[in-house]
Amino acid sequence: MHHRLLKDCAILIGYSPEGQCVYSTQMPLSDYWDGEHVWDSGTGVQDLRLERVRGYLFDESGDWIQEFESVFDLATGIYMSGWQKHSDGTYQEDAA
Repeated sequence: MHHRLLKDCAILIGYSPEGQCVYSTQMPLSDYWDGEHVWDSGTGVQDLRLERVRGYLFDESGDWIQEFESVFDLATGIYMSGWQKHSDGTYQEDAA
């Protein structure tokens, strides 16, 4: 059996307050770092009811480099809190 190897990409999944998937995409890391995202505007968050985004980042070798979660305020569309876990074991949490 052949497995798909994720290389040089970001996997992003967004959830509503009810836990339903309202956004998902896979993109090259360069697009993730430099591109515009639906959560970059308050209206994008509000239109989708995008309360939470989980992301998984993989480098050009296919190695996992980061996992993160961002939480947004649906009333304003503004980032409230989140965390990032890196492949070197570091963990950072942004308090609300």
